[in-house]
Amino acid sequence: MHQHNGERGGHDHDHGHSHGGDGQHRDHSHEHVHSVGAASAAHPGSQFKWNVHHPIDGKEDRAAVEVGPWTGLLPRWRFVVPAEFDRVVRWGVGPAGSGDFSQSDVRRPVGGENVQLQDGPAVDWMGGHNPLSKKLSAFLVFDGDPPHWMAFGQADDPDGPPTNLEGIYFAAHPPPHPAHD
Repeated sequence: MHQHNGERGGHDHDHGHSHGGDGQHRDHSHEHVHSVGAASAAHPGSQFKWNVHHPIDGKEDRAAVEVGPWTGLLPRWRFVVPAEFDRVVRWGVGPAGSGDFSQSDVRRPVGGENVQLQDGPAVDWMGGHNPLSKKLSAFLVFDGDPPHWMAFGQADDPDGPPTNLEGIYFAAHPPPHPAHD
């Protein structure tokens, strides 16, 4: 598993956030969007653009992680969480920045449970084949505390797990082991 060198942001306010609110599909007026990646595609500090939406579904103890590419298309995308993390509520795709998404809109959903990473932990992975873009993102929702870490990446095999990953650690938890490049 490739992990981004260094700790990425998490659920604290060390990174910028904005209050969303397009009002087209649901009330975003109390939702915070925490940007975890760099401020622009010209100088990304991350391979992917990460955002955390909190609260989500009107629940204070629920958050969504949104991931998409800075530019271009990203097919065969995959989320990865620790296998012991049992608070994933749902995942899917939807308009970038919206917090509105559906698993039923995922093309050819795939996944695996309790998969042992080479020289790493056991993980669950899930994803699809819709090419993500600046306009379409992937979302994963969880209840309660976030996982200690999670990752996102692409698969070489259309039905397989990701082979190229970028991991993030949430500020409430220290990294479980040193990052590998």
